[in-house]
Amino acid sequence: MKQIIIFLLVLILGFVVYDVYKDWERFNAPDYNYATEETVDRNYYDKMTVWSYEEAVQDLNHFVKLQWTANDIDVRSPEDDDIETQNAVKTYSQKLAKVKYLEQKLVSSTEQKAKGLTNAEIKQMDLNEWKPKSDSNLDSKNILKQLFQDQSNISRNIGAKSALIYEVQKLLISKGYAIPLDGVFAQITSTALADFESKNNLYPDGKIDALTFASLIR
Repeated sequence: MKQIIIFLLVLILGFVVYDVYKDWERFNAPDYNYATEETVDRNYYDKMTVWSYEEAVQDLNHFVKLQWTANDIDVRSPEDDDIETQNAVKTYSQKLAKVKYLEQKLVSSTEQKAKGLTNAEIKQMDLNEWKPKSDSNLDSKNILKQLFQDQSNISRNIGAKSALIYEVQKLLISKGYAIPLDGVFAQITSTALADFESKNNLYPDGKIDALTFASLIR
């Protein structure tokens, strides 16, 4: 009888310790702040774009922490698949897509300034009023091809994140696939890619390879 009592006490203590640990874990979330690109142009000609970017990053960070502490949901790496988690992950993807979109504009501005362009010239480019001579022989397909060459090796595995994956998702969405636009190579993106490959007489492995990418941008 004494051994049974001791066993029950140990069991109860284990549950108490576990409960305390879970509470501590919820309110001591790991650092989930979005890592902003170092090359973001904070002297961009449109200050509202910079402000919107900063606000979007703060909003994203607040949402991630709120879901962790209030709902015990890790929207970046969800463990469950219930409706609440799905909705939270969907909202997270939308907020992340906004950050990525604005970030891409600001990073691109830094790259153009490195080539010698001014804010006024970049503004004209954004308004499709002017193109630099050095870029006159480049079209969007060539830029995407260069991106594939630079990032294809880091964009093949489930869970990978890159600008190439983001562009592939945009291409898939333009072709009618309902997938997140977040730059993350999740299973849903791989499944859509495999379906696209199958419909275009390619090996349907759901990977970003040269043939699949060429068909996407064709």
